[in-house]
Amino acid sequence: MTDLILKSANDHEIRFLLTSYLDAVRHGDGQNGLAESITTLPLTGEADVNRRVAALLTELDAASKRLDDRGCDRIKEALRIFATASDRLHCIAANHEKAVTKDIRPRP
Repeated sequence: MTDLILKSANDHEIRFLLTSYLDAVRHGDGQNGLAESITTLPLTGEADVNRRVAALLTELDAASKRLDDRGCDRIKEALRIFATASDRLHCIAANHEKAVTKDIRPRP
């Protein structure tokens, strides 16, 4: 999943991939170890993805303190996916802003 996210050309593709992942998690075995606040749809953009990364870090800390190895593994998987998506969304936004800035500069 992270490879697909890294190859995504725009935020729509990333949201589609994250939605597909969350659908699979939500409809899986029911023991996904992720809080509802993380798996709730829809995704609304980069700020929402960042909020979920922060929530996953909190969940990982709690699972670690409970010595819940299985929960930690599932949360780490989700954290890798969401952190990758957050980074990619940031890069796409930065590249878009750079292109817009370049287009609006006056030519000599």
